[in-house]
Amino acid sequence: VEQHGVVDGIYRLSGVSSNIQRLRQEFDGERCPDLRRDVYLQDIHCVSSLCKAYFRELPNPLLTYQLYDKFADAVAIQMEEGRLVKIKEVLKELPAPHYR
Repeated sequence: VEQHGVVDGIYRLSGVSSNIQRLRQEFDGERCPDLRRDVYLQDIHCVSSLCKAYFRELPNPLLTYQLYDKFADAVAIQMEEGRLVKIKEVLKELPAPHYR
């Protein structure tokens, strides 16, 4: 996505709905669509939109409900070094599939 798009705001802009659905169907069917196809390179936002939808539709978020408060506390730390240390500590608490 970052290689083929304007990085600033690329994850905030939505792709064309029909392209997003086409890409979703390819992932559901082939499980490995060619993201270098013109249709996706011309609408790189459809790739980022589908990625956001995937994470939004997970039954338990990637960073889990159980660790939400710890993540919120970690990112609120003002000093960057301390913030990074705390975030790494919380990441180690994630269930193995989420951590991977």
